[in-house]
Amino acid sequence: MSRPAKYWFPAALSLTMVGWGANQYVSLLVHYREEHGFSEVLVTSLLGVYVVGLVPALLLGGRYSDRTGRKRLAILAVALSMAASFALMGSAFGPVPLVIGRLLAGTATGLAMAAATSWVKELSQLPWDATSVPGSGARRASLLTSAGFWLGPVTGGMLVAWAPVPDILPYAVHILLCVPLLFVLVRLPETRTRQRRPVPSVARPVASGGAPAPRAGTGRKRFRAVIAPAAPWVFAAATMGFVVIPEMVPAMREERLAYTTVAVAITMGCGVLIQPLARRVDTTSNARSLLTGVTVVLLGMGTVLAAILLNSPVLGLAAAALLGCGNGLLMVGGLLELQRASGPDELGTLTGFFYTLAYAGFLAPTAVAFIAQWVSNTWIMAGTIVLCAISLGVVALNSRKHLPHALERVDSRKERRARPETTR
Repeated sequence: MSRPAKYWFPAALSLTMVGWGANQYVSLLVHYREEHGFSEVLVTSLLGVYVVGLVPALLLGGRYSDRTGRKRLAILAVALSMAASFALMGSAFGPVPLVIGRLLAGTATGLAMAAATSWVKELSQLPWDATSVPGSGARRASLLTSAGFWLGPVTGGMLVAWAPVPDILPYAVHILLCVPLLFVLVRLPETRTRQRRPVPSVARPVASGGAPAPRAGTGRKRFRAVIAPAAPWVFAAATMGFVVIPEMVPAMREERLAYTTVAVAITMGCGVLIQPLARRVDTTSNARSLLTGVTVVLLGMGTVLAAILLNSPVLGLAAAALLGCGNGLLMVGGLLELQRASGPDELGTLTGFFYTLAYAGFLAPTAVAFIAQWVSNTWIMAGTIVLCAISLGVVALNSRKHLPHALERVDSRKERRARPETTR
């Protein structure tokens, strides 16, 4: 008997390759400063330029994929990621190619996060996957996204340190890996056809596994109350781990290229390795996965502060590990909460909103570099810890609000109470 096709895996690989292309720039930050003479503010600002391309693509891509389908946008995302790598090869001509490349990389990531994440989720359920369990789509999408975010900078860092033509080779490797993936993606099934005007129906839609789909509006309420306050720390944690720590720990400023590569490997590696645990921490009765993630980020920020005060590179790497774990926990926890609460007509849109807030964390290094002109690193980290603690308090306060399964039980009780009256 032939094994069933695993359509979700190539779709998830599109997230890996787009994530690879998005994060490989991080491993070249020190190289651009030291070899090209670009300023600290310029190279960290390019992380923010990435967000400029990312946010519109997330918001528009999510809505568009809900209405017309996921596949075309996922393919377009991989193609744009390749174009971004090609543009980034032009650093010898000045910062303009880097700006163009980062804009394209942000656009590619936004489209992939909004469309391909939903595509993986839908390919992980009937009729395309009869063996997956609830939550498989979120876990798969998150794991392979994080794998790309880890592989890109680690591979790039090694190529920059030990291979020839460091301005070109890391990006060329990424392009070559994307080419065969495009041919595979073209052959995958589309999971969502173009939507026409909905037909009113009394019956509630049924999600995979036989459970009623979330009621319209439930996902947005849960998103605002619980997911949104935690989302910015997804990538704020990661970028603090591999961009800010190597800059803030004074003892490592002379060895920043090697230290940055190690910090990236630890941060994103922990973000990948922690994700199976994140699935076990998750529960449908509260926001335990998000609470755990924000708590770990808070501990990581506290460790960063200790590393600065003690001038300890070792504590800096320990903080990177904690922040990486927080990144992985929040990525999986946020997607699980989102996909559990969202109906099919709002899944892409809310996924776009989630990643928009998550990627706002990429602005953290730019904000830190700007504020550090007037405020010491110690006070910057203290303020960051306060902000993280506030987010933790908001998530804890709303942890049990707007739960889709709780609403289903309330509806069932109301129907049972009303039934005797209608039969009299």
